[in-house]
Amino acid sequence: MRPLSILLVLTAAIGVSASPYINTNRLDNPKIHAYFDKEVPIALDVLRDDIGGPSIGADPGVLITLIPEPDHPDYNIFWLRDACLGYLGWLGELELSNDPHSPLRALVDDAVHALIRTQHLINPSGNIFTGGLEEALFDLHIDLITINSWRIGSPAADGPPLRAVVLLKYADWLLRPEQNNGTWVADVLWPAINLDLQWIAGHWNASSWDLWWPPVWGGSYWTSSVQYRALRAGARLGREIGRVVDTAGYDGIASTVLDYTKSFWNPEKGYMTETTITNVSEGGRSGIGCAPLTVSVLNYDPTLGCDSATFQPCSDRALSSLKVVGDAFKELFPINKGLQDQFPFFGFFLEDQLYGGQVQYFASFNVAEQIFDALNTWDRLGELEVTSVSLKFFRDFDKTIRIGKYKRGSGTYERLKTVLNKYAENTIISLAERTPSDFIIPLVMDKVTGKPIPPRGALRSQVAVLGAHNAYNHVIPPSWANGRAPKSLGKQVPCNYGDEEGQFPVGL
Repeated sequence: MRPLSILLVLTAAIGVSASPYINTNRLDNPKIHAYFDKEVPIALDVLRDDIGGPSIGADPGVLITLIPEPDHPDYNIFWLRDACLGYLGWLGELELSNDPHSPLRALVDDAVHALIRTQHLINPSGNIFTGGLEEALFDLHIDLITINSWRIGSPAADGPPLRAVVLLKYADWLLRPEQNNGTWVADVLWPAINLDLQWIAGHWNASSWDLWWPPVWGGSYWTSSVQYRALRAGARLGREIGRVVDTAGYDGIASTVLDYTKSFWNPEKGYMTETTITNVSEGGRSGIGCAPLTVSVLNYDPTLGCDSATFQPCSDRALSSLKVVGDAFKELFPINKGLQDQFPFFGFFLEDQLYGGQVQYFASFNVAEQIFDALNTWDRLGELEVTSVSLKFFRDFDKTIRIGKYKRGSGTYERLKTVLNKYAENTIISLAERTPSDFIIPLVMDKVTGKPIPPRGALRSQVAVLGAHNAYNHVIPPSWANGRAPKSLGKQVPCNYGDEEGQFPVGL
């Protein structure tokens, strides 16, 4: 398989106008370059061959969370949430290639058919009218799983929006002039997308199981954030393909959902709370965990600039939350106390006991990805802003920094850019040093020794590698909110998000 770094250069060289923006004007870190050249093709191989489809005895398009192991039949589950993250990884690589004949195209087509089948299977959660769209897990042939001990966490309200987000991202790619496949989008994808959007619009404020294990029943920042993205992107796509009647009300509901996500913000401590169930003594959680971090990189949209409402990577709230949550994991994990000039390793959440409550590879790669995304956005905006919310984050890197805006090229801007890039790069290098010799990254590493811990080939870990790699290479993804590939961020203008003003760029 061709290393993706070569693909990046080729894509940039041929000037594909509708591709994600790629900035190759940078200095490579040889250690990171060498690591990604080995790791990225293997991560793609795992996603393509080792955890899904006929190669593991599954139906086409089915992805499972880990490489199958004979002694663990409970691994052989088609979890909708994890599979959608895998599909988004495939789509990101398909966008980069912009090749309608890429082998990834067939995989994505299989994924689409698998997702549509999940919508129509009558299951323990119900049917399409009574809750079946929120069924979270299926067997390898997209049939029912009835073992109650395996079904903890289902139904889950993040299923419909994640499924819609995958289909919406593919629809945007198919609508590019190079593909010109609007008829299939309108006739096949849109009915499936709208089925999920209708469910979200009517049930966004209902309690559900969250994304961690064991799950808690309540409100989830993760779920609400992907619901917002699905509704906003769906309303935009519907207008683009002439389905205006179908989308009536989606924008308004999206604004209401976005307003609700603000209620998860802890203004006293400066972090985004994961869940509304925060009474630890009664089975809840502290609310400190990596879910908001994953939201930040998943919902990264270059046309939204440093918008705090949507928790963009360079926003003051996302940066403040990164510090507060990172400080908590720094205290929790012994390995973090010995790390220098890098960001701490992250786990699921503070009370996690799955596999002994260890470091999560995917979350730790997400940290570096957020910083690379932030640096890319600041460079394109031409400035970096320190607010009262993000001040404590920046003070870790410049003790004398003050609230204000710092123009690109200024001494303060360049110093901050250099040290933040160094910390993010060192985080990748540190993860590389703790990658198994076969480069198949598991879910967790030991929180004391840093040694990889089975099971092997975690889907989330492979996807996180791809995300960090692309962000390191200055890949700017197409916009899900505004449906355009960015050329420059232009000036900032107010955009009304509920009862507060966010910021997003115009004039692309």
